[in-house]
Amino acid sequence: MTNHLTSSPARRAARALALTPAVLLLTAATPALAAAPDTWEKSPSVSPLHFLLIVAAIPAGLFVLISLLVYVPSLKKGDSYQPGLAWRNEPAWFGGPSSGVEAVDKQDPKAVEAGADERGGARAQW
Repeated sequence: MTNHLTSSPARRAARALALTPAVLLLTAATPALAAAPDTWEKSPSVSPLHFLLIVAAIPAGLFVLISLLVYVPSLKKGDSYQPGLAWRNEPAWFGGPSSGVEAVDKQDPKAVEAGADERGGARAQW
């Protein structure tokens, strides 16, 4: 294993070329040295408490408000299904026929097994 402490001139030129846009951008982004016109009004100073209110308290308050708006309806409903207990509501079939579970009993079993019109997809329409 050999260690070459010197780099080739091509590598040095490539590094300088890669750093040039960053240096130019940083030097171009310096603030202007001109003074503000005398006709401008002096801006009032802002107290640290007012600054913290704007930067921290208002966003925190909005977070709490949105959280309450999300959780209050579910807290207002009361208890829901608890694991291990019997289901007390009507059965629900998501994605089933719109006319209800009874519509399946009225279908021909061979049509159900074969699929209606041999179509598929999420809406049974390809």
